[in-house]
Amino acid sequence: GRSVVDMSVDTMARCFKLKNIIGVKDATGDLTRVIDHKKKLGDDFIMLSGNDENTYEFNKLGGVGCISVSANVAPKLCSEFHALCNANKFDEAKPIFDKLLPLHDVLFIESNPVPAKYSLSLMGMMTEDVRLPLVTAENSSKEKIKEVLKNLSLI
Repeated sequence: GRSVVDMSVDTMARCFKLKNIIGVKDATGDLTRVIDHKKKLGDDFIMLSGNDENTYEFNKLGGVGCISVSANVAPKLCSEFHALCNANKFDEAKPIFDKLLPLHDVLFIESNPVPAKYSLSLMGMMTEDVRLPLVTAENSSKEKIKEVLKNLSLI
């Protein structure tokens, strides 16, 4: 959806034969692709999710991490979650994932990176300013973001 071009598993397998291709960020949201990639390319092929909201299932199927938006706001929790997944401790990872789900959702309440920048501004790390054509978050979104950050004890 973001790149407009879908790279098939067969094409990725051909690319993986090149010495400088070691994996992929998959933001399709299609969890069967993790299975298909693992079957065709093996365990040495690195699968990273591009969607925070499906990382638990993605990692259970063979993924090893995420190119994350949420990690910009809650790096410690995201790091703990992925460390547990990579140690195959999915029962311990699940409560952290469930705790992070509201953050994953609210960070896409408006166009990325608007909610993330607003979150980080509340945490005193930066301003909420964005470049055009983006604009700062709507007040209704800001309230939802604040609530989630408070519930996570981030503010």
